[in-house]
Amino acid sequence: MNLKDSAETITKYFKEGGYTFRPLRQKGDEVSLAYGVRGYPTNYLIDAEGRVAGRWIGFEEGALRAALSKLAGK
Repeated sequence: MNLKDSAETITKYFKEGGYTFRPLRQKGDEVSLAYGVRGYPTNYLIDAEGRVAGRWIGFEEGALRAALSKLAGK
């Protein structure tokens, strides 16, 4: 996905990929500034208490899987 993708494109991408988490799509740059985003994509894993449990720039499936396993206590 890209920064300027439409909501429809993002929804289709998530459905086709079988993702069960929700993407964040911002209209301005408020969220990027608040989280210190310096490159795209920047990924954040938020735990059940709303804390940042993982952060990385670029898509790294291994990093995502490791962070999810750690969060699940596996």
